Amino acid sequence: MVSEHGDKLDGPVLEVYLLGLLDYETALRFQRRLVYEVSGSRGQLAALVLCEHRPIITVGRLGSRSHIECDDEQLADRGLAIRWVNRGGGCNLHFPGQLVVYPIWPLQPRSPDISEYLRRLEHCLLAVLHEFDVRSDVRADQSGIWTPAGQIASIGVSVSRWVSYHGMTLNVSGVKDQFRILHPEGNGCLRATTMEAERQRPAPMAKVRECLVSKFIETFQPACYNLYTQHPMLSNPGRSRVYARSG
Repeated sequence: MVSEHGDKLDGPVLEVYLLGLLDYETALRFQRRLVYEVSGSRGQLAALVLCEHRPIITVGRLGSRSHIECDDEQLADRGLAIRWVNRGGGCNLHFPGQLVVYPIWPLQPRSPDISEYLRRLEHCLLAVLHEFDVRSDVRADQSGIWTPAGQIASIGVSVSRWVSYHGMTLNVSGVKDQFRILHPEGNGCLRATTMEAERQRPAPMAKVRECLVSKFIETFQPACYNLYTQHPMLSNPGRSRVYARSG
């Protein structure tokens, strides 16, 4: 494939899924399906899933039950379940108002540079926050993206068949204090913030989502991309359609 300037593009075709509110277990099954498809494409296909989840706590490889303050009864009262997952990072609280981004991206089997891949994800998040006038940076001693008020985004990935999955969360709106049940280091609650709290004005989810797709494409340079609002393995398979196309 070639760009509009006549330059050859060697990146994969990117399938972007804008899915709204999605059950976490459904998202896991969908990722596994996409990993299978991408791994069989020999670098010709990639995917990007954007959604929100109902309240749930996920625990990655660096997380522990001791990092969650509430006991099981208190979690049940809050309507929170715990799900252990095979990704990097620690505990993460998901909720409506948080944008969850799952890049299903093919890596180079001979020299998979995970550090470089993570830096590109960080760059993507920082670019989105800059676009919305949110001052943020990375910290050498802590994962994720931070503002002076606290953590605003997290990154945790896994790799299967030389394909990355899991990915990023970006706190767009919501109550900051809900994060106080998490103690990432086992002492002291997680200081977290949202885009709306930092801006002191709304950050419309649709615009944040659109910006993140744009920055991801700028950062990873796929050959072309398609936008979808559904997939056959999800609900209402007969309504699956292409939302837009570029390339």
